[in-house]
Amino acid sequence: MKMKIKIAHLYYDLLNLYGEQGNVLALVNAFKLQDISSAVDLLTVGDKINWNKYDIIYIGSGTENSLLIVIEDFKTHIKDFKKAVKDGKYIIATGNSHEIFGKFIEMNNQKHEALGVFDYYAKQNPKRIVGESFMEFEGLSPIIGFQNRNTVMQRRGNYLFSVLNGYADNYKSSYEGYRENNFFGTYMLGPLLIRNPHFTDYIVKSILKEKKLAYEETLNTFEYKAYNEYLKNFYES
Repeated sequence: MKMKIKIAHLYYDLLNLYGEQGNVLALVNAFKLQDISSAVDLLTVGDKINWNKYDIIYIGSGTENSLLIVIEDFKTHIKDFKKAVKDGKYIIATGNSHEIFGKFIEMNNQKHEALGVFDYYAKQNPKRIVGESFMEFEGLSPIIGFQNRNTVMQRRGNYLFSVLNGYADNYKSSYEGYRENNFFGTYMLGPLLIRNPHFTDYIVKSILKEKKLAYEETLNTFEYKAYNEYLKNFYES
């Protein structure tokens, strides 16, 4: 194999509510198909993070209590995290984890200060939002995923996905998720990268391009066949 990609799975023990380690496995497998191996470091509360060491940072969703624990611990990383975003580090936050980087999160009618990295906030929603969603992203095939949350996001600009069908950030928006440089934050579950191999490959291809390495198409894999089959069912429904 040509090289090794380094992946950090942050708070793997606290923020893995929907089996989202599957997103990390999807990345490992996608790089393997390019004849590139991956090393995954599992990091949690109290661990030091060498942000320069990693090609990809991943963080998944968790319970309300887990989010509060992570916010408190992450305060020591804010400066380095901001630099990582500014420098274009690939950071993927799925489920409700991207809420921690906003101004505040409203939980159980209480307002909790978040990390304040980005200009958005999450407010409690009277009705839980549960169901499949269908998104558009930079001309790729539709992004499919599941949402299960009781918050709505208030933000302006820097949107990640356009909503084709399903749930936006809030009831007045037609967009979902947040993107700044190579930070990708979305409520979409699934796991997202398992269900959308083309989106996974978009990230892989982008990283390989930066490293001046060739990318080989992998459209005949099991992951793509599963995606195409599910997509057909989605249209038929």
